[in-house]
Amino acid sequence: MATSNLVQYLEASGVSASGASVAFGTAPSDRKQEETFLTETAITAGQVVAVDVAKMATDTTGGSTALTVLAADYNSATVQKIVVGVAAQTVTGTATSPQPVRVIVRGPALSVPAVGAIAQGDPVILDTAGAAGSCAAQGAYNSASANLVSEAFGFALTAAAAGVVNVYVLGKGI
Repeated sequence: MATSNLVQYLEASGVSASGASVAFGTAPSDRKQEETFLTETAITAGQVVAVDVAKMATDTTGGSTALTVLAADYNSATVQKIVVGVAAQTVTGTATSPQPVRVIVRGPALSVPAVGAIAQGDPVILDTAGAAGSCAAQGAYNSASANLVSEAFGFALTAAAAGVVNVYVLGKGI
């Protein structure tokens, strides 16, 4: 189910039906966009998630692949590195009982597992060292792998601390 891309309400307060002033907070103008996917595995809130490309073996149309996500893993047997966003909730599904999972496809995502040093403002990529669902600084990877460039899925809103970082997920057209 796609969310709307309409311009959000930009006022911080409004007037109730009784005429009283009401503070709205930041929710009405929040630019975060979430999409609902299905998962047949365990996904933890904050993990980087990717489409399940293994589905292409049984569904050549790509429909199930575009609908099903799992923790992104650069080094799994079937490389799962087509990042769509960050899990907004913890969910466990199975092949016989896929479960819906909300994924942040644009906007702030909190407590994303991080590997290595990440400074505020750094572009972040899927961790290529193998920690499923985690991110790393793009610059460190691109420097170490002279001929390889991994595309960023977001930018660090905070410096990595205690193995997590807050990330602004870029809307990649999902």
